[in-house]
Amino acid sequence: MLAGRVGVLSAVLVTGALLAPVAGATEGKVAGTDSAFAISGSGLLRNDRTPSVDDSDGFAEASLAQLKLPLLADLGALNARAGAGQSRASVAALKVGLGLGKPVLTASAVEADCDRGKVSSSLAKAKLGDIPLDVQAPPNTTVKVPGLLSVTLNKQVRHHDGTVTVTAVSINVDNLQTLDLASATCVPAESDGGTTVSDPTPPNGAAPTPTPVPAHLDVTG
Repeated sequence: MLAGRVGVLSAVLVTGALLAPVAGATEGKVAGTDSAFAISGSGLLRNDRTPSVDDSDGFAEASLAQLKLPLLADLGALNARAGAGQSRASVAALKVGLGLGKPVLTASAVEADCDRGKVSSSLAKAKLGDIPLDVQAPPNTTVKVPGLLSVTLNKQVRHHDGTVTVTAVSINVDNLQTLDLASATCVPAESDGGTTVSDPTPPNGAAPTPTPVPAHLDVTG
């Protein structure tokens, strides 16, 4: 049943990509800078980082009052800001549908903060289907709906240039579509300019244990 839904999702997203390509802000960032974006999507339907800022020319901030991505998501206020070792991104009133009818993910707000290498994220009134999500999840908490999608909350990654990124919500739909919501990157107070990109793991180095969600999660409306 879920495999069928993924097949339908694939067809829907391909159709959406053909009929409604989304134009966004310039993707990527300047190495070693503070940066942030509110939403980014890749896969069958692409949405560049929007709004997206970095502080290569000093403090920067960008906002959108609303963003509708056909067959993908309906978002309220979006904001991204970066400067002086700090960055923040937020999205309000979000509904992620992924073409499956009833929203897969809803929240009144999601936010990511990065302050000189110290990162955090928060969710307000967030639900995966009908299942409430923690306001502040441990780093790299993964919730899986077998055969359909996985959602990583408070995703944290350290990059080769020494910067650290926190993404409030990262959705992967059966390797067909990814969607990142509220992501902030900053330079640590005393960056050592590291040499490798680390896998997303919690501070104690132990791999997070995915939390399975029952396969009958109602996402078809």
